[in-house]
Amino acid sequence: MPARAVVVVGDLATDVVAVLSGEPAPGSDRPATIRSRGGGAGANVAAHLAALGVPVVLAGCVGDDAAGAALLGELAAAGVRTAVRTVPGAASGTIVSLVEPGGQRSMLADRGANLDLRADDVPAPRPGGHLHLSGYTLLHERPRAAGLAALAGARDAGCTVSLDPASTGPLTAYGVDRWLADTAGVDLLLPNADEARLLSGYPDVRDAARALAGRHRAVAVTLGAEGALWAAGTALVHRPAHPAAVVDTTGAGDAFTAGLLPVWLAGGAPADALDAGLARAATVVGRPGAR
Repeated sequence: MPARAVVVVGDLATDVVAVLSGEPAPGSDRPATIRSRGGGAGANVAAHLAALGVPVVLAGCVGDDAAGAALLGELAAAGVRTAVRTVPGAASGTIVSLVEPGGQRSMLADRGANLDLRADDVPAPRPGGHLHLSGYTLLHERPRAAGLAALAGARDAGCTVSLDPASTGPLTAYGVDRWLADTAGVDLLLPNADEARLLSGYPDVRDAARALAGRHRAVAVTLGAEGALWAAGTALVHRPAHPAAVVDTTGAGDAFTAGLLPVWLAGGAPADALDAGLARAATVVGRPGAR
């Protein structure tokens, strides 16, 4: 059976990844390995899907600068079809990722032209297709209307919908109740453990997954080194992480999403979908960058 076509709506950005060495040195110098690579949550998912042979279209925005042209060129070379608008006078998005020894990272985000996303930038979904929406699209007033329009259009076309909640900081600032109302009816929710706890109000991640499964057809929670958890109805499935020497966790969740989606869309078993997502995530954590 051919893979179902996926429309991904979300950010494109240049990731500036600084893998730090040694101990923190406030007011002084600290060694680091610094590289620039293509990133952005939406673009990451789309690139991984294309690498897996899934027909995918990415909707988003870049600035009219060299960085935007480079991002589009990289995605085209990766086999991603793009419905990306170039915004005159805007800078393309840039994310600085500071990676500590062991792989944990903090991120400094300048979303740039991504905030200019409009409802008419999103391709009309085809019946039987799938929409994946990056939650960042809903967490700022400027692109929020485009995100809501994408969700409504997919529902009207009878498409399935998946959504990652983005990040706990912006979620808290936006308002959990407001976000839950925006995303009611999403088929597959893809939070990490902290996002699941925040959205459900439960401190135990298993309880959080069960609670969110009461709102959505299925929930897949990433647990970092502990693997991932699937909740649907009363069923709860856990799978361990695949072995990997962790250098940088940037983009691991996006890779997990892209690995899981084709198996889930084809009707695969939850354990198989989790394993596919975890296998894809393991391919990116061993090197700097999201893809």
